[in-house]
Amino acid sequence: MLLNSKRLLIRNFKDSDLESFLAYRNNAEVAQFQGWEVPYSREQALRFFDQIKGIESPKAGHWLQLAVELKRTGEMIGDLGLRVIEQDARQAVIGFTIAPAHWRNGYATEAITCLLEFLFDDLDLHRVSADCDVENTGSWRTLEKAGFRREAHFLESFPMGGKYGSEFYYGMLQREWRARNS
Repeated sequence: MLLNSKRLLIRNFKDSDLESFLAYRNNAEVAQFQGWEVPYSREQALRFFDQIKGIESPKAGHWLQLAVELKRTGEMIGDLGLRVIEQDARQAVIGFTIAPAHWRNGYATEAITCLLEFLFDDLDLHRVSADCDVENTGSWRTLEKAGFRREAHFLESFPMGGKYGSEFYYGMLQREWRARNS
């Protein structure tokens, strides 16, 4: 897979992404709102890379992880995840991670917008959803900038490191995407 935006390439992972991936996966500020623990070992990363290498396009029920690369430098600065819902192949869930050195540059919004264009225009999906921790202000603001609508606030619904975090759930319909981009 290869998607292009003004400043980014969104593509399948390459072996050369390993060091960049390990750097942000081992950043406590990034991991605090994610489903992995720090330290995130090289062995974990290699297993993850092995798992995702065979998934080059969206497949219902499976996560597809895509690298986010800066066009001007070729540096991998984060990733996007997407999973087409197994019970309804016209719906998907997305997620995103950007390395802290690249926060506040609009890269996450740009990457998500590029992915939404693919999902709604090329795959003809009906609905895309996302969720994030309520304390992860950067993530929920990014989702709202990308046009997502907040649909729910679940209190203490997600186990994280021995406690429960609260989550915001977001959604966007294809018709909302088209109205926003017409």
